[in-house]
Amino acid sequence: MTLKIPIQETVKLVGSLRLCGSDRSEPVVVSKTEMVMDEKVYVAVVARDLESKSSLVWAIQNTRGREFCIVYVHQPMNISAPGEMFHEQKLRLYRKEKEKAHNSLDKYLNICRQMHVNAEKIYMEMDSVEEGILQLISQRGVKKLVMGAAADRNYTMSMRDLKSKKAIYISREAPDTCHIWFTCNGYLICTREAARRDNLNVEGTSSSSLAQSEINKGTESVASSSMAKDDVQIQVALIEAATSNRETRLEVSKRKEAEKSAIDAIKKAKESENGYLNELKRRKETEKSLKEAKEEMEKMRSEAETRIAESNTVITNLQGKYSLSMKVLRRLRDEQEELKREISEVSKLKSKREKEEASPSKDLEPPQYFICPITQEVMEDPYVAADGFTYEGEAIRGWFNRGHETSPMTNKRLHHTSLVPNLALRSAIQEWFQASSS
Repeated sequence: MTLKIPIQETVKLVGSLRLCGSDRSEPVVVSKTEMVMDEKVYVAVVARDLESKSSLVWAIQNTRGREFCIVYVHQPMNISAPGEMFHEQKLRLYRKEKEKAHNSLDKYLNICRQMHVNAEKIYMEMDSVEEGILQLISQRGVKKLVMGAAADRNYTMSMRDLKSKKAIYISREAPDTCHIWFTCNGYLICTREAARRDNLNVEGTSSSSLAQSEINKGTESVASSSMAKDDVQIQVALIEAATSNRETRLEVSKRKEAEKSAIDAIKKAKESENGYLNELKRRKETEKSLKEAKEEMEKMRSEAETRIAESNTVITNLQGKYSLSMKVLRRLRDEQEELKREISEVSKLKSKREKEEASPSKDLEPPQYFICPITQEVMEDPYVAADGFTYEGEAIRGWFNRGHETSPMTNKRLHHTSLVPNLALRSAIQEWFQASSS
């Protein structure tokens, strides 16, 4: 597994190692380092707030600069060709983009104020962002520059090289005197060292060699004039031994300091990696819980829809049965009313018969309602049809069998062809027959 060290710790580690690898003469190193710390740090920003903010915050936290300069190179849109009239709508869009760029720079200045550092802003308009930054480096003699290696969304833990075409071009074309840090998403991707540091090392080494040569020359002249050759060699050897011992102790001290810084950086990197892994684990658990909850909700929703469909089906069936029951109930009520009327007629007939029996006559005529409307004869098996009239059972069945669906009395279409036996009328007719035969 590749460990990615956060930028802040990486810069501290690299700074310590470079300090150890610089001139061996300590006073020269301190003076050069203090001179670099006083230089202004230029931070190149772009229109995307997130990417630019990460580069600016990294520069403030890691470059140890006292003053910063926020640089924004704006690529203006092509409003019109030379000689043509400016289009009003495109001109308004240009002004709007320019105002937006200045507002972004003001946001970056506000970040610097919040982090308690001095800063200024530079707004440039050029067709090429790369050429604008190179022109600024040349005009102002920029010695420290921080810019993005790629868009923050393209960052990966294994990223080691520049991905942005602008960054690659500036790394190749910028003057050797400019030290450039390339960052992405709050991490240092790579650094392009300034050539002047190497020159300082060469100059320091040349000065030390020159001083040593002068010492040797002085020693040789003294030896030739005032002391023997053996004594001079012994003194030179002692001086060289003391110098070597002092340099060795200094080198060991610096190496220990560098190792300590490296160990601290690796420890913090491991802590960051553990934190990242724990966060990734919690995120996966959360995603799993959300997925299970979503599946459970979908299942409950499916069951609810099934139950609703079943309920709707039951309700529809009940409504149909209720409607049929109401029709049957109305039919029964009608038949009940008809039976009541027939019972009333039978009661009247019975009363009349009783009166006739009280005053008997030799020739008894049958009542009109004993006569079948179809056969015009006294009924023996009376039935009530859907029209409310009573017919001889055999006669009304023959009427229906011949294909008639209407009433023999009213000629209107019947609701049904069911027949109901008129028991009360049958009983009255039988009694009438018995009375007539006696």
